[in-house]
Amino acid sequence: MGEWLPAVTVALEDHRFRSHPGCDIHATAAAMWRNAKAGRILSGGSTITQQLVKLASRRSERSWKSKIYENFAALKLERDWSKDRILEEYLNRSHYGNRRVGPDAAARAYFGRVPEQLTLRQAIFLAGIPQAPTRFNPWTHADAARAKYRRSLARLLELGFLSAAEAKRLREPPALRAPEPPPRHAPHFVETLRREYPRLPGGEVVTTLDLDLQRMAEARLRLHLSRLRDRGVRDGAVVIVDTRDGAVRAMVGSTDFFEPRRGQINGATLYRSAGSTLKPFLYTRAIQDRLMTAATLLPDTPDAVRAEYIDYDPRNYDKCFWGPVRAREALANSLNVPAVVVLSKVGARSMFSSFEECGLHFARPFSEYGAGLILGNAEVRLLDLTASYTLFSGQGLAVEPRLLSGAPVRHRAFPGYASASIVADMLADNEARQKTFSAFSPLAFEGYRIPCKTGTSSGFRDGWTIGVTAQHAVGVWVGNFDGRPMHEIAAIAGAAPVFHSIVEYLLKHGDTSVPPPVEGLSTAPVCSLTGLSPTSSSPGSASEYFLPGTEPVGNADRYLRSEGETTRLILPAEYALWCSGPLNHLGAEVDDATPLHLVSPRDGTTFLIDSHLPLSQQAIRLEAVGGGNQELTWKINGRKIEPSVHGHLWHLTSGTHIVEVSTSSEKIQGCFTVK
Repeated sequence: MGEWLPAVTVALEDHRFRSHPGCDIHATAAAMWRNAKAGRILSGGSTITQQLVKLASRRSERSWKSKIYENFAALKLERDWSKDRILEEYLNRSHYGNRRVGPDAAARAYFGRVPEQLTLRQAIFLAGIPQAPTRFNPWTHADAARAKYRRSLARLLELGFLSAAEAKRLREPPALRAPEPPPRHAPHFVETLRREYPRLPGGEVVTTLDLDLQRMAEARLRLHLSRLRDRGVRDGAVVIVDTRDGAVRAMVGSTDFFEPRRGQINGATLYRSAGSTLKPFLYTRAIQDRLMTAATLLPDTPDAVRAEYIDYDPRNYDKCFWGPVRAREALANSLNVPAVVVLSKVGARSMFSSFEECGLHFARPFSEYGAGLILGNAEVRLLDLTASYTLFSGQGLAVEPRLLSGAPVRHRAFPGYASASIVADMLADNEARQKTFSAFSPLAFEGYRIPCKTGTSSGFRDGWTIGVTAQHAVGVWVGNFDGRPMHEIAAIAGAAPVFHSIVEYLLKHGDTSVPPPVEGLSTAPVCSLTGLSPTSSSPGSASEYFLPGTEPVGNADRYLRSEGETTRLILPAEYALWCSGPLNHLGAEVDDATPLHLVSPRDGTTFLIDSHLPLSQQAIRLEAVGGGNQELTWKINGRKIEPSVHGHLWHLTSGTHIVEVSTSSEKIQGCFTVK
C-alpha cells in the first residue's frame, strides 16, 4: 500500500496505534467526556483495531453494549494478530465513497494510480474520506472533501507528522480524475446473489464463481453476437454449472451490463420459450416407463398426432417429414412430430410434473401450455435448464444451482439413471443427427462424447444450446430481450457456435467426456431402418442400448419383403398418407389389406372460416388412406365431389356436414363442422 497511506491513516485515526493493546484508554476517556457534555454519543474514541471489529462484524449501532463488545474483541484480536496485519485488514475494509472499498479501488478511481504510487498529498486526501464516505464524497461533495483535507493537514501539523513548511506546500488538495463507473465483475451473478440472499452473513462471502470461466464466457458471447447483429440478434446469456455440486461457475446475463434499458436485464434468469430443449427429459421418462426404447420406430408424418390431438399439426424445422424413424434419430434430429407422439404415450400433465421433478420451473401453470409444451411454448430460465441437464452428465442426478460456496449441495434424484444414460448417448451421437445438422455442425466434437441439444422457439425468437461434459453443464441462449424475432437465425447458427467454443475451452482445460451408458444395460443389434432385430433384408445394422427386458421382439422382416433382388418396405396404416405423398424417400408402401379410413376431414373436426379471405379461397382437401389401389368416391351431405387437378377439394360452407368416402367394397362416414 505504499509509504504514505498507512502512515497517514494511523496518524489521523489512531496515533497511539503502535503502543496500545487494542483499546486506547486516553481516547476512550476523552470521548466519554465529550459525549457526557453533549448528552448523546458523538464519538467512541475507537482505535483502528476496534473499528476493524465493527467493520468485520457489520455492527452499525452506537450503544454502550456494542462498545463493550468491540473493546473485548479488539483486545483478543491484538493477542492473535500483528499490528501490520490489523492495519492491512482495516484499510482493505475501509469505504472511500462511491462504492470503492479498500485503497486499491480508491487510488485507481480518484487518481488513476495503484496505492504504492500515491503522493503524500493524495494519501492525506484519501485517509480522511472513511470517517464519513458519503459526506466527504469527492465527486458529489467536493467542497466538504476539500475542507476535510485541510482539517487533516492541520491535525497532522499538530501531531508533528508534518512540518510547517510541508503543510504550507501541501495546502491545496490534489486534482481528481473525472468520475467513472466502478469496475464490476460478473454483475448479473452479483445481483442474483444479492436478490436470493438479501441478508448475507457478515465478513468474507465466498461464492461459486470462477472468474476465469466468467471472463472467457463473456468474451466469446460478445464476439459471436457482434457477428450476428446484422441478423437481428442483440442479446444473449451463458450459464456454466458444475455437474457434481451445482456450483454456478459463470453467469453472463447480457453483453454489457451498463448498456441503457437492456444491459441490466439478466438473460440467465429470464423466462423464455424453451424450443426443443425439453425433449431429452421426455424421452428419458418414456424409456424409463418402458413405453419405448431408443430403437422404437416412431412416425414422422403429417397426420401422426391427429388421433390424439385433433387440432394440432406440428411441423419440423426443415419442413420435411421423414416417415418411420428410430427414436434415437428422432431425438438427435429434434423431430417434432415423433416428440408429440411420445408425449401422447407419457401424458402431457404427467410429463409436466416430471419436468418439475428435474428442477425446471415454468412461468405459467400446465393449463396454459398443453401438448405444445414439448415443442417450446413453455417458458423456462436458462439457469434452471442448464442445471437440469446435469442429469445427462453420467451421474444420474440433476443438481440444483447454488451461488454460495458454503450453501448446501442439493441433488434431485431421478429414478431413471439408466434411461438418462441412454438418452445422453443419443444426444452425443453425431452420426444420428446428420439428417438435420450434418456431420460438421457446432454440435460435433471429434474424439469426445458431448450430449447436447438445440432449441429454436416459434418465429425465431429464442435460440438455445444446452449440453454437458462430465464436469460442467453449459447453457447458451440468444435472442432479443424485447421479444423481436431474429432474421431466421436458428439455434444451430445462433447459440450453438458459442456453446461449441466454450466446451472446447473446457475440454482443453481438464474436462472429459460423459461416460458411456451405465453397466446393467443390455446391448443388441438392430436394423438401421426398422429398429427390430436385423435380417438379411436389412439395409444395415447398429448396436443399441436397452433396459433389460426391452430388447426388440421380432425381426425386420415384419416390415421388409424380399422379392428376388428387390426389398419392399411395407408400413402400417398410420403411414398411408406419407407413403402416398412426395416425401416418401424410402419408396415405402402400405399393406393392401389396410382398411379404408378418413385422413381429412377427420370425424369431429371443426373448421373456422377466415373473415379476411374470400370464401372462394377457403377449401379443405378430402383425403383417405387404405382400400388398396381402388378408386375413391367422395360425397359431402350426399352430393358427389368431383376431382380437380389439385385432388378432391370442398369449399367451406357454414354448418354441420356428413362426409362419405367409398370404394367398390368399402364405405365410411364422418361428421365435421364449419363455423
